[in-house]
Amino acid sequence: MKNGRFSRLSRGFTLVEVMVGVLIGLIGTVVIFQVFAVSEGQKRTTTGGSDAQQNGVFGLFQIERDARMAGYGLNHMALLGCQINGWYEPGASPISFRLVPVEIINGAAGAPDQVRLAFGDSDLFMAPAKLLQTMPSPAAVYKVDNRFGFRPGDLVVAAESGQPCTLAQTTDTPGTPGNSDNVIHNSGNYTNQQGANQPAEYNRPGGLPAPNNISYNAWNPATNTGGRLYNLGAAPTVVTYAIQNGQLVAINNLTPGAPNSTFALADGVVQLQAQYGYDGSGDGNISSTAASVANVDIVAATDQWADSMPAGATGANWARVIAIRLVVTARSITPERRDPGTGLCTATTADPRWIAPSAPPAGIDVRTSFADATEWQCYRYRSFEVVVPIRNMVWFPQNA
Repeated sequence: MKNGRFSRLSRGFTLVEVMVGVLIGLIGTVVIFQVFAVSEGQKRTTTGGSDAQQNGVFGLFQIERDARMAGYGLNHMALLGCQINGWYEPGASPISFRLVPVEIINGAAGAPDQVRLAFGDSDLFMAPAKLLQTMPSPAAVYKVDNRFGFRPGDLVVAAESGQPCTLAQTTDTPGTPGNSDNVIHNSGNYTNQQGANQPAEYNRPGGLPAPNNISYNAWNPATNTGGRLYNLGAAPTVVTYAIQNGQLVAINNLTPGAPNSTFALADGVVQLQAQYGYDGSGDGNISSTAASVANVDIVAATDQWADSMPAGATGANWARVIAIRLVVTARSITPERRDPGTGLCTATTADPRWIAPSAPPAGIDVRTSFADATEWQCYRYRSFEVVVPIRNMVWFPQNA
């Protein structure tokens, strides 16, 4: 005999009940995805700002560290500002840089600047040696009045007022009679201080290509003019910090043409700006009220922050550059989502700024790295700035 009560209880859910359950489940799913979307947006904002901060701080630290070393070993004011020409034999490429602690290659129309820093590594403090005789040819041996501190493998700079300088590499300092005043810079191999055989990398056979193949005159004590030889040490640093393809890179200016001459330091760096701190008053300080100008006025006896040094600046003028100020701007790695209604981003609505009043009116220009006119607004930015004293300048001897 059938029990009608148990049959009725085993019939399950009705269609209406199933539809209500599905609807509740869909609403719950929508809510979960909305919460996830909001959470993901907040996460993107947080991590994007963190990425920009880490990349910006690291990039600025790298530049600041070398800037504090800038000028070490460049111990003769008369040679400051000299245009150095050389040749890197492994890369078969010319070398060209200015003999100054810091050189700013100013970017045009808001483009990033480049900052070139130079310092020697010799463990001996010494004045440049004077040439005893006029060089009969550009590749001739340097005969000097004092070879103290010159060792095989050292990079040396031959210089004379009014002429470009020449970079070479010492390959021998013979002690035989009649040759004890010679600093030889031949191509080929040399024996270093450890007794190992090494190739000379900076002595092009026959000298530099014209018009940079220069012979220097013997030092004339009566007129205090003539050629000198400057020792930078065995491993000096000449490095240019620049922005390439959204990365802060360091370019080794002493190894052009080599596959490893450019090193990527930080991603997402979109702007680098720098200014010289020029001590026009000569008191060893930059006034807190110093004006910001496009080009240093070397005639005015006033402190200045400037984007560029004039082409006619002398060694004494370059010695007045006692500081630089820098700003590095980095962006988040991942862009924010565009507004579905307008198709625009609102993560950033105004350009970042820094202390320099001569910056573009809208602030630091971060648009130059984007092809789309509005894409820059999809990223978040962090700017980091610092003033670095060129502390090695205070040790420069004042004699010419």
